[in-house]
Amino acid sequence: MVATDRKGNPLMKIAKMGRIDADSVEKAIGSFISNDNVLCSDSHPSIILWAKNKELERHTFVASRQHVKSKCCHVQHVNSLDNRYERWIKPFYGVATKYLLQYLNWFIFIQKVKKSLEPIKEFANIIMANIKTINQYRDIEKNYEKLNIPHYLGT
Repeated sequence: MVATDRKGNPLMKIAKMGRIDADSVEKAIGSFISNDNVLCSDSHPSIILWAKNKELERHTFVASRQHVKSKCCHVQHVNSLDNRYERWIKPFYGVATKYLLQYLNWFIFIQKVKKSLEPIKEFANIIMANIKTINQYRDIEKNYEKLNIPHYLGT
């Protein structure tokens, strides 16, 4: 899942292996979005159902036909972020799924630091804000197994 707010704060999370559903959308980004937010997204049925269940104001787009509504709602920042990520990850030649979250975090880190006027200070702030990162790294195997089990049970 890729999201960003109006201030350009990016969010990239792994929803699940395989096709996403409303529950996986909630697990990935639900805690970051409140009823005060307006959701602009593509027209994926799982995202629409999730937003409806959460009672969010929403604007949906069919990506092949439309990218802007009312001159203020659009998905261009998310599409741009996704495109930059795809170009950034390409030289790694096939990232193992179990390490994908770490690559997403690395990419987000780079995006935040490159916009900063004081990159060293920003670097320190990000590290201090993400002290849980060490534990995430230690839990890679366990989290990968959790991510994989529902996928294999469904096939």
